[in-house]
Amino acid sequence: MADMQTHLPHPAKTRGVKSRLLHEHRAFDQLLTQLTSALEGGDPVDIGEVWTQFERRLRDHVDTEERYLFPLVASTHRTEIDGLRLEHQRIRCALGELGNLVDLHALRKASVDELLLYLLQHAAREERTLYQWVEDDTTPQRGLHAMFARHTTPEPGPDE
Repeated sequence: MADMQTHLPHPAKTRGVKSRLLHEHRAFDQLLTQLTSALEGGDPVDIGEVWTQFERRLRDHVDTEERYLFPLVASTHRTEIDGLRLEHQRIRCALGELGNLVDLHALRKASVDELLLYLLQHAAREERTLYQWVEDDTTPQRGLHAMFARHTTPEPGPDE
């Protein structure tokens, strides 16, 4: 941990946090569009592959926000962070339920549309609050470097 202090991002890098997180939100929208297409195609293998990628990436995103971003602003924005944490719990619950439907080959477009709507509302809230607060803080933030370092490690392939 002591080594991390010597590799803190510069203030200029912290200002890019919001744009990187917004990019991740857009990627989730694209994956849900792919999932809808896979559902329309009716191929359970395609549906399963897209769902697995979507679920893994969204869980990682939510976990990362809670681990690295929430602590940065929790002391000054406790109520809002508690609300975002509750929304994250709801997202995790929905992912579990929809994942079960994928396994049973019973996932329907209406369920994906409902999740998409909830995620869009959640993302808008994060963009107005959490991401803006982090971006506005011009002091170097320990943890932002580690947050984005998670993407530099290769993701396991489908056979791993």
